[in-house]
Amino acid sequence: MEEQKSFSKSEKRWIAREIHSGRMTMGQAKEYYATRSKNPESLIRNWLREYKPEIDFTLPVMTEKEKQKLEAAHKRLKELEKQLEDAQMKNIALETMIDIAEEQLKISIRKKSGPKQ
Repeated sequence: MEEQKSFSKSEKRWIAREIHSGRMTMGQAKEYYATRSKNPESLIRNWLREYKPEIDFTLPVMTEKEKQKLEAAHKRLKELEKQLEDAQMKNIALETMIDIAEEQLKISIRKKSGPKQ
């Protein structure tokens, strides 16, 4: 008869957390531990009871109004990103124009920083 192998506390807690969160089904957990245990289902059920989360993290479903507000916020973000990109391009163009004017006209357009002399 095959000897049942022991499981670490972190392994038990991990599998319980995966099942509680819905990232793993009981069937998947049984398959995972079938080769290491004679009765994986009862073993996993014990772990689920032992490592039950103290706080349930359930979020309410978004209302239609909240979805619209989120969509509007995403749209506004895209608009602002486009405006920022345009402003950056304008800044580069103005800096280039000043560089060319200073070079061709041999005058200083930019204000020099530091103490006046």
